Amino acid sequence: MSSVKIVTGTVEAPAAKNYADIKGQGKIPYAKTTDEKTPSIGEGTMFKGKKRGMGAAERGGKYSSC
Repeated sequence: MSSVKIVTGTVEAPAAKNYADIKGQGKIPYAKTTDEKTPSIGEGTMFKGKKRGMGAAERGGKYSSC
């Protein structure tokens, strides 16, 4: 018969850092978040977009979206 050992405890989670610490190579700061404007095209409006990459080469160059 097999058994599973469940490890439980009350260990505190590590605090969040605003940098990546790479052992032996130093620290790299994370990028700051910024708000971006999104296009406001009316609800339910269809528009054409341009495909990019290998999928576009296989399936054609445009797609419709709303």
